[in-house]
Parts: sequence; structure tokens; C-alpha cells
Amino acid sequence: MDGLRERLKRFGADRDWGKFHKPKDLAVSVSIEAAELLELFQWLPDDGPIDEDLKANIANEAADVLMYLVLLCDKSGIDLIAAANAKIDRNEERFPIETSRGVAKPRKGI
Repeated sequence: MDGLRERLKRFGADRDWGKFHKPKDLAVSVSIEAAELLELFQWLPDDGPIDEDLKANIANEAADVLMYLVLLCDKSGIDLIAAANAKIDRNEERFPIETSRGVAKPRKGI
């Protein structure tokens, strides 16, 4: 992740784009790119196949989401990997295996 973050920062710095990379703008960009990812699935059946063209488009949009998220976390001083691990730790407590296995909806009060 460090290599990707540094490469993204260098890419932006080389183009003088850092001035555009404010946390608010990066968060907006994450949302826009996530919507573009979702749009790929808009009219597909739930069990629709993922062909090579769709796979390439998913990869493109997922990469955009990841890159903006990495930049947002960098600008905000967040260690994304540590944050994800902490979230998994919280989810393991919130959704114990005994009561959550095979259940797709959250418990009441959450």
C-alpha cells in the first residue's frame, strides 16, 4: 500500500494536482467513482455473468475508487490498512459467528 500511495502522490505532484486533492474533493471523487462502478451492474440480472469486457470495466472503476480512497486517507492522516483491520475487529464483536452465520441483515439496534 505504501508503494501505491507514494506513486499516486508522485503522479499528482508531477502534474501540480496536489492543490486539487483536498479531503472533501477526494471524498466526493470516491463517491462518484463508486457510483460509476455501481452503474456497471445497474441492469444486469442478479446472477448475470461477468464477461471479459465487464471485468475490465470493473477493474478500471475499482482502481479509481481505490486510488481516490488512498489519497483521501493520506491527506487525512489515516492508515487505511490499520483502519480496515480495526473495522474487522469491531465487526467480529458486532457479528459473532453463532448469531450471524448465513444472516444477511444486521442485528436490531445497530
